[in-house]
Amino acid sequence: MLTKDLMRYRRRGDYLKPIFIDTGDAKLLEFATELLAVYGDTGGKALTRGEIDELADPIVKGLSDLCLAKGLYKLITDRCEFAQPEHFDYSAMRKKVFLRASQLLRQQNCSFEKLAGHMNDDELQRFAAGDIFADLPENERLSRFRPLFPRELLERYNTAQVQALLMYAAELDIKVGAENAAELRRLFKYLKFFRLLAKIEEIKSPVGCKDMNFVRLQVSGPASMLDSLRKYGMQLAVFFPAVCALPRWSIRAEIKLRDRKHRLVLDEKSGLVSHYRNFSAYVPEEVMMFHRLFKQKVKDWKIVGEAPFIKNGREIFFPDLSFEHESGKVIHLELFHRWHRGELAKRLVFCNNDPTCPLLIGVDRSLLKSGYDNELQNDSFFSEKGFLFRDFPGVDRVRKLLNSLVG
Repeated sequence: MLTKDLMRYRRRGDYLKPIFIDTGDAKLLEFATELLAVYGDTGGKALTRGEIDELADPIVKGLSDLCLAKGLYKLITDRCEFAQPEHFDYSAMRKKVFLRASQLLRQQNCSFEKLAGHMNDDELQRFAAGDIFADLPENERLSRFRPLFPRELLERYNTAQVQALLMYAAELDIKVGAENAAELRRLFKYLKFFRLLAKIEEIKSPVGCKDMNFVRLQVSGPASMLDSLRKYGMQLAVFFPAVCALPRWSIRAEIKLRDRKHRLVLDEKSGLVSHYRNFSAYVPEEVMMFHRLFKQKVKDWKIVGEAPFIKNGREIFFPDLSFEHESGKVIHLELFHRWHRGELAKRLVFCNNDPTCPLLIGVDRSLLKSGYDNELQNDSFFSEKGFLFRDFPGVDRVRKLLNSLVG
């Protein structure tokens, strides 16, 4: 993700216009190729952060647009994983090594090169023989780099400019084409995975216009949150590539920068390219683990792959999971996290008005910190078909509730 100092945009009145680069520009493609080569063949040696920065520095400074160069380099480093050093108390161990070394160097028959072999215990000897400054950030060694092509890097840079602005959004209004149900399901799943709050509505096309139906998502932005603002902003930013992956989309956002409100308006004509191609790569680990454990532990229920859209007037909501019993009965599960208090209240009203709705409701305990526990305790629907969880539900709790709904 790009930091605030690497954002590039122009102001036109109240509007912000991100500065995009030409992803087919030969000079930029050459620069990206050279920069990515730093992470290529290193002869089997795992480079340190410091060594990588040293190799990349002249390349970055060689581009006339230094802000652009630093932005591209930041996106590359975000794809790196560095190995953690061994579990030593490095500061204390260094002190012991230096103290022992000062004693040994006073002896005429001990050279500096032989110090490691003269430490007075095995652990200290092993520590002294290695990198005694391995705990410093510049000495962390690269353990994994997720490669990408030069053009992909340039495409990600353009998308990252929008993502950086969305970190400061007070609200985000999204319209996407409604003609492909599978694409909508995928979009709503991303919305769920990133635990975002949205009001979803159908927008019918005018009479006589074909293929003009839309779905509108009104997503609360991080600037409207009183707590965990930065975390929510990050979730909103990482959701955006799921939007621009669609053939028809548009966004309108209110951005708060330097105590001023601005507008951001974009659509599919902006030419942004999403890198969200492999859906399974973005499924959270806790979701995959739940699927695995449910399949292992529960034999009379199965998770249904295609959860339906459930309508509440003009609004639509989308369950997190759907389960099918061996008898054919289908029950849905919707989860509400710390930012979802308003949506939870609306869902409980809907369910109490239709108590036969085949829906279970799970509420993250972090939401109770907002003082909502009394309302839940007194809600008739939740007392029968609701439960609390921490971060993600347990399989046994869900199975117990599912079984209570089949006779």
